[in-house]
Amino acid sequence: MALQWIVPVGARYIFNGGRIYYSNDPDRMWPSLLPWPVFSIPAWLTILTGVLAIGCTTLYLLRGGLEITNDLPFMSIVPAGFTAMMPIFIAALDKDPTGLLHTPGADGYPIGWHWLISPFSLIAVVAAIIAPFRMRRLRAERRRRRAAHVAEG
Repeated sequence: MALQWIVPVGARYIFNGGRIYYSNDPDRMWPSLLPWPVFSIPAWLTILTGVLAIGCTTLYLLRGGLEITNDLPFMSIVPAGFTAMMPIFIAALDKDPTGLLHTPGADGYPIGWHWLISPFSLIAVVAAIIAPFRMRRLRAERRRRRAAHVAEG
């Protein structure tokens, strides 16, 4: 998902004279080499990527065994950062006359529908909150099994 923002920003910076968003001044650094905007990401791609990211993260956190314990801090931050914020930044790259959200300021414009996946990132955040409790239960189960095995042996 980060590449869906980085690639258009890089392409626009290089080929559109440093103009990245619509609110930027045209030809702000150097003359545009290609017509504005040089590269756009369709909303369906961002939404699909977000669904996959949220689904995989949630399954990983709720179905993974004890071996994922060290991944919990990272897997708590990524869903909140990338699946919540990145789609909004990607949506702001393009004007969409049907968009419901607008960029801030007097020169604000309606943005694309990429942001639609952002609220669903809460599913992964909730899974990240539940996961430590699940890890605690799995550790207790493992200790119980070991104790039973030692008692038998």
